[in-house]
Amino acid sequence: MDRSVDTDEALVQLKKLREGIGLTADRLQDSGAVMSALGASDPQIALHRLQQLLRELGDGERIRALRVDFGLDLEELLERTPHARERDWLGDRRAGYAKAIGRDVKTLGRWSDRTVAELRAKLLTDQFTGHLIVAAAVEGDRILGTTTIQRPLDTADDEPATHISTGYPNVTPGPSMPCLIYGYPRDWKPATLTLAVVFKRPPYPQQAWAVSAPNFFELVYATDRHELPVDGDTITCRFERPRTDRLYGIWWTARGAEAPSTSAAPH
Repeated sequence: MDRSVDTDEALVQLKKLREGIGLTADRLQDSGAVMSALGASDPQIALHRLQQLLRELGDGERIRALRVDFGLDLEELLERTPHARERDWLGDRRAGYAKAIGRDVKTLGRWSDRTVAELRAKLLTDQFTGHLIVAAAVEGDRILGTTTIQRPLDTADDEPATHISTGYPNVTPGPSMPCLIYGYPRDWKPATLTLAVVFKRPPYPQQAWAVSAPNFFELVYATDRHELPVDGDTITCRFERPRTDRLYGIWWTARGAEAPSTSAAPH
């Protein structure tokens, strides 16, 4: 037989997440390719990012068909309380929504398939090998959010980025820890990792360090720490051939804070 077969594991897993009870953090945790493509190791964070990307697709009929398949916003879309089977089974959800909007179930299936492919296209590639940039914006004592930028290996620094992931705003009120930490998905092999922190207004940091460690427990001690120059309102550092088994970050101190001792070795 001549038939198409999905070779994109992340897309296969996204389609499978429509089945049963639909999209949940627990089911995401067992979908390794999707987790990698979302750039997250925590399933709750991954769920938040995936729902945010889904919202960015808009609110047309095709988008709603996929939301129903994922088991999201069922009361709103069905305009009633879902039956127990509609919460637990894809076929019943789809049939209920088809009846609600007067469409054929097969039509909703085609819409959902197209939209899930669009959603996959918005995710990070899980085999990325180019240049990776992670930037954070800081105002006062609070990190406002971060953005991840991917550049192919053959892209010059002054060329526009070919892929920019969804920005991740800080939804927590109050001050943040003075650090930007990044650990990338296990399937990535980026040639370089650049971290950048931009301060929107004074006071700008007094000192900053590049840090690296195999886990969070060792990262807090910052034994592998190298001082960085503070260029006005910006701190940057670049790691060549970063390893998948390490975390990387930038720490800084505010003006007037006591700076800890630091290694004199350049990074």
